[in-house]
Amino acid sequence: MAKRPRQHGFAAFAPEDVADARAGRPPGDLREYGASRGLAWLDRARPLGFSAGSPGFDEYRFSVLRGDLPGGRYGVLMHQLMEIPVTKSPNVSGKLYGSVVKSGGNWWSFSLPNRTDIPIIGDFLDPPTDHSPREPFDTNAVWIPTTAVGTHVPESVLPLFLTRLDRRDKLSPYDFDQRRDLGSAGLPDWRLRTHGTPVSDALLQRLLTPSVREVLTRRANDPYFGVLLLRGTMVVRRNGFVLDPDELDRLAADMCTIADAVRDACLPELAPRPLTEPLPSPRSEHPEVTPAWRDGYIQVATRLGLAMEDPDELHRAFPALPLPGRVVAAMYGDLGGGVQGRLVYAAEMNLRAAERARGAVLLAAQPGTPDTPPAGERQDDRLLIHHQRSGMHVLVSAQTAGFYREEQEGLLDRALAFARERGLVRR
Repeated sequence: MAKRPRQHGFAAFAPEDVADARAGRPPGDLREYGASRGLAWLDRARPLGFSAGSPGFDEYRFSVLRGDLPGGRYGVLMHQLMEIPVTKSPNVSGKLYGSVVKSGGNWWSFSLPNRTDIPIIGDFLDPPTDHSPREPFDTNAVWIPTTAVGTHVPESVLPLFLTRLDRRDKLSPYDFDQRRDLGSAGLPDWRLRTHGTPVSDALLQRLLTPSVREVLTRRANDPYFGVLLLRGTMVVRRNGFVLDPDELDRLAADMCTIADAVRDACLPELAPRPLTEPLPSPRSEHPEVTPAWRDGYIQVATRLGLAMEDPDELHRAFPALPLPGRVVAAMYGDLGGGVQGRLVYAAEMNLRAAERARGAVLLAAQPGTPDTPPAGERQDDRLLIHHQRSGMHVLVSAQTAGFYREEQEGLLDRALAFARERGLVRR
């Protein structure tokens, strides 16, 4: 059989998307749409703080937009080739169209619905065993045209750590171990899959508000519509490279409706407290922190004279923490020159596989200090993003880093210098 363009597999959730799947790119872009909605055009670049919502290479993303979305939330919108692993056939339940996969050096076309029952969690739970550098489209997979819109819902990090809500039984690599059918809740064929602890009846009842039910009922007619929650980043995705402005607005608004419901559903599971109040020492087990990373952070805290705190308790104490990802290390004490605060690190992706975390410094804010915009204020000269929210300043590093001493100490120096310049702390 003839080799396919770009030498990679492809498939589509709907017949009308097959041509775009075969081409491997959208037939147009969203530049004009973004300009009309006041959104920043990033082209193919991965937006800072949204790694979980835009995995993979730049070649998988198109028309990336960022800003205040229709519906009211700050977030991103993009066309995206969704990568689905292949084990003889694509690892997704339900019907696909135009599927072409590469197996054993040959191209094969599948016309029958795929109903594989092989769950593959991949990098979400276990690191890859092949450590050679990856290249675009170099895996046994198909790439499916989708339109994705995302936002941060930090309140969901613990209650809905890794979660998928859609009408497909299997959709690798998001086949989390806990499954709940929502037919009894009046949403036939919709399923909620989570990792770890099952979702409680109370949380589910709070989540499925009348507004969310309306969205899911209406979207049941879409060939694909799904919700992902990945360490506090929420992604809503539908099939195809959508170009119609009205449908893009609806998709963004639907995402905002679901995100607000997720936030409100998760808040009762948390326990806010003042920033100045110490937290318990580490006692929870993070599923993605290896002993080497844990011991390394203990060494950092010892070197800096800080007390280690429980990362999960930090999420419970500060539900709206504007730091993407799940906190993997938290330290409290004198950050330098008598300034009390916290040094924390969070990972947007599985730390075992990504080996990157983003640091932030948390400082108490004076009463009455106004909040910054949802995007924060970029301080490019300091490589920081400054957020002020819920009575605290959060100075987030614009860089992720591996485990390097220079990064920890450099972040503290940059953050404290900025805080003194702005009068956020005493000089």
